[in-house]
Amino acid sequence: MNIKTTIATLGMTGIFLVSPMMASAQTVNPTRAANQASRLATIISHSDTAIAQRLTSLNDASTRINSLVKLSSAQKAQFSGEIVTDVNGLTSLKAKIDADTDLTTARADYKTIFTTYRVYAEFLPQLHLLISSDTMDVTADKLSDLATKLQSRIQSAGNPSNLTSLLSDMQAKIADAKTQYGNVQSQVTSLTPQSYDNDPTGTSSTLKNARSEIQTGAGDLKAAFADAKQIIQALKAIHTTPAPTQ
Repeated sequence: MNIKTTIATLGMTGIFLVSPMMASAQTVNPTRAANQASRLATIISHSDTAIAQRLTSLNDASTRINSLVKLSSAQKAQFSGEIVTDVNGLTSLKAKIDADTDLTTARADYKTIFTTYRVYAEFLPQLHLLISSDTMDVTADKLSDLATKLQSRIQSAGNPSNLTSLLSDMQAKIADAKTQYGNVQSQVTSLTPQSYDNDPTGTSSTLKNARSEIQTGAGDLKAAFADAKQIIQALKAIHTTPAPTQ
């Protein structure tokens, strides 16, 4: 075989070898594009769901903040403003993600739902603790008013030792509950999403401690209410007992 024939043979062999590879490349590219489109659609769908959940939670919290009694007007305005900022930011982010056309950008935008807003990591836990402490502090005030009325009736009944003991326990439980709720408010009011970014462990610990104090305060109020029920029942028994005859 001469040189020309050899070159021609090699050239034909190269064509046959390259042609299947070109055909394979033409087959793979549409498949890869379809896979990327599918993954992009999944990221967008997950993003929309995550944002919708946060918007619902934030709007619910906004409604509840306005009904709080113990939170100052300045604090209400502060938290309401933060909610508006988060709602507007998340709404804009949703529009951006829905318009994303490549996976890298979509993944980065999806990540900001969690890293920029910290809705469930810090903000809403903070608000829920403040809402709980506010509600229970109002309940403590009502129980305190009831204790004052019961004290007057106990005095009129001659200060029976069993009732004065129950009243003292009731008052102590109410005082401790108010202390717990005051601690919660002082601990969590100053928290911010940046607090979580700077010290996630410390912020989580603060929230955990506040939840424990809420539970302690709730237990105090339950015990105080039980004391009140016993006092009322005992006072009824005193008034329904016939006076001794001479």
